[in-house]
Amino acid sequence: MTKRKIKRWPNIRGEWPPQSILARIPASILDQWLNAGEVREFRANEVLLHEGAKDSSVILILSGCVKVVTRIGDDEVLLAVRVGGDLVGEFAALDHGVRSATVVACGRPPVLTCSISDHDFNSALDGQQGEVAREITASIVAKLRSATRRRADLAKDSHARLASLVVDLADDYGHPLSGKAFLIKVNLTQGELGALIGVSEATAHRAIRRLKDRRLVEVSGRRLIAKDLDALRAIASTTK
Repeated sequence: MTKRKIKRWPNIRGEWPPQSILARIPASILDQWLNAGEVREFRANEVLLHEGAKDSSVILILSGCVKVVTRIGDDEVLLAVRVGGDLVGEFAALDHGVRSATVVACGRPPVLTCSISDHDFNSALDGQQGEVAREITASIVAKLRSATRRRADLAKDSHARLASLVVDLADDYGHPLSGKAFLIKVNLTQGELGALIGVSEATAHRAIRRLKDRRLVEVSGRRLIAKDLDALRAIASTTK
C-alpha cells in the first residue's frame, strides 16, 4: 500500500458507473471528503479493511476493484465486489460496530482509495446536505437487497443464479454498448463468479456456457457483456 496524490480527479469521476454512489453525490461533498481524507493505493491482495476490526473510517473506492470476503471456519467466502464509485466501511461509521467483513484489493490495476474518518463522513449527512444522506441510505438499502437476493437465489439452479447475478452487476456497473448490451466493468474470474452464487468454478463455467450459447452474455477477457437484460431477468425469475 502506498500513499499518493490524485492527479486525475475529474477523469476518475468520469469512469464511474453513473448509478454508483460517488457519481450521484455532489462534487462539493466529494471535494470535501478528498481534502479531509488520506489517498492510498493498494496492490492486488492487499487488505483495505479487516473483519472484526474496531475502526470506523470509510473508504471511497476511486478506481480499481475490491472483494468483500468473510471467513467461515477455514473457508473464505466471497460476499460481494465493489469498484470505483463505491463506498466500503460505511456500516461501521454509522453504527460504530466492528467490521463485518474483510475488503481486499483485486485485479491488475492498483486500487486507488481515499480513507476518511467517521466524523468527516457523517458531517456530510447533516445540515443542508439531506440529499447526500438519502443517496447513502439508498446505496445501503441496495446492498442489503442484493444480499437478500443472493440468499433467495440459493433455491434456484445455477443457470438462474448466474442470470440473476449478471443482471445485478449490469444494473450496478453496466456501461451501455450498442443495442441492448451492457459491458460490466468488473474483473472477475469464473471461480469468483461461482463463489458469488455459491457454486463451484466448474458449475459456474457450465452456467456461463449456457448463457453464451443462448447469446445472452459474452465474455471479454475477465469482463462480461450482458446482451439482453430482459431475457436474463426472465431466467433469473425461474426456480428449480
